[in-house]
Amino acid sequence: MWDQSLQNFEIVVTDNSDDDEIKRICEYYKTGINYFRNPRKGMAQNTNEAIKRARGELIKILYMDDFLCETEALEIIDRRFYGNWLASGCAHTSDGKYLLKPHIPHYSHDIYTGHNSIGSPSVITIKNDMPLLFDEEMTWLLDCDYYKRMYTKYGAPIIVKDILIGIGIHGGQATNLMGDEIKLREHNYIKNKYDTSK
Repeated sequence: MWDQSLQNFEIVVTDNSDDDEIKRICEYYKTGINYFRNPRKGMAQNTNEAIKRARGELIKILYMDDFLCETEALEIIDRRFYGNWLASGCAHTSDGKYLLKPHIPHYSHDIYTGHNSIGSPSVITIKNDMPLLFDEEMTWLLDCDYYKRMYTKYGAPIIVKDILIGIGIHGGQATNLMGDEIKLREHNYIKNKYDTSK
C-alpha cells in the first residue's frame, strides 16, 4: 500500500471484528492510518462507516482480503477518474502472489439479479460528494444492488481495463460461509426491490 506512486492519500480502517488483531496491525504501522472501532456488525454496515469517515475527494473501497496489485494503481485511478464512479480490472489470488482469472468489469442491466459483471466492491472508486451507501439489509448481493443504484443515479461507471486489484479468495470468505437460506432471502429481497411490474 505505502509503495504507491501517488502518496497523497488517507487510509480509513473500520474494524467490526471481535478481537484486537486488526487494531494491533494498524498500531504497528501507525503512520497514515485512521483507525475506528466499529460496533455495528455486517459487511454493508462496516463499509458504510468507512465511506462516512473518508475525507478525500475520491473513495477507493478495498476489502480486507484484497489489495492494490500495481504501484501505480492509485495514480491510474486518480488520473482516469471523472464523473461519479469508476471500476478497474482485477484478478483473483489464493496466495497473494499469483493472479488468476483476470476480470475486466462492465455494466450489465440485469446486474440486480445477481449477474455481477463488475466484481467485488474493491474494484470501484466513488466520488466523495454525498456518496451512496450500501443497503444494510444485504450481505451477499449488496454489491449488485449498489451498482444498480449507482447506474440509476449516475449512469455506467468509467472502466479502467488495467488489472489494479488483487481479490483474495479462500474458504473463510463471507460468500463461502453464507447458507442457501440467506442467499434465497436476498434474491427475493432484491427482486422485489426492482420489480417494475408492481
